[in-house]
Amino acid sequence: MVRLVILGASCLLATETRRPTHLACLGEEHGLLIDCGVSPRGRLEVLGAGANRIGDVFITHFHPDHAAGLTLFMMELCLRGRTEPMRVHSCAESIRRIRKAMQMYGWKKMPDQFPVSYRTVKRGKRTPVLANAEFRVFSTPVKHVVPTLGLRVEILPAGKSFIYSADTEPSANLVELARDADLLIHEATGAGTGHSSAAQAGAAARAAGVRRLLLIHTDPYADGDTLLAEAKSSFKGEVALASDKMEIDW
Repeated sequence: MVRLVILGASCLLATETRRPTHLACLGEEHGLLIDCGVSPRGRLEVLGAGANRIGDVFITHFHPDHAAGLTLFMMELCLRGRTEPMRVHSCAESIRRIRKAMQMYGWKKMPDQFPVSYRTVKRGKRTPVLANAEFRVFSTPVKHVVPTLGLRVEILPAGKSFIYSADTEPSANLVELARDADLLIHEATGAGTGHSSAAQAGAAARAAGVRRLLLIHTDPYADGDTLLAEAKSSFKGEVALASDKMEIDW
């Protein structure tokens, strides 16, 4: 069984109960983490995901609510006895900054560190990023204020697929990547530079022909019913609002 868990669903403006947006996809053999604005270690452990569970981390872009927790997460894993290698995937600009942050926080001086490799993702349409027995991951550039990647994850044992928009304005690249997917997890921070409204997320879901839409990266002080109504005005499929610790029922 593959579990897709929303570890956090908030925009940058997090609260006591709403953490910045990040997701975990846990298979029988492989574990994926998408974004890491805060360390997910505690919530992963509650899910039964120990120190060696996450093998691949995908950072969509280098903004603090998507990347600031990565160094802390890896250092915590050292203290929890991790031994397995970890692979960090992102675009070239983000990889450079992640490596710099690791250097600034003294990663090389950390005792009992595990191997970490950094894999630069090319900014092309439907770029293959990862393939193993359980998952295939593809990326595409989306429209944010810094280089940002949207992701498509195909869950092979379940025959399902989901798209994570990351932070983006309405994006033709994202619609193309999401074509006929089972689930589109789309940000709904609000219309503006680098972001989308709930209605725009619904329009993307309709254009891509997805089956379900999950609104994420939302303002924790926004009215959820209003966001759902806006999305449903442009998408007639199933719409839900993401919440922390939500597990997707396929």
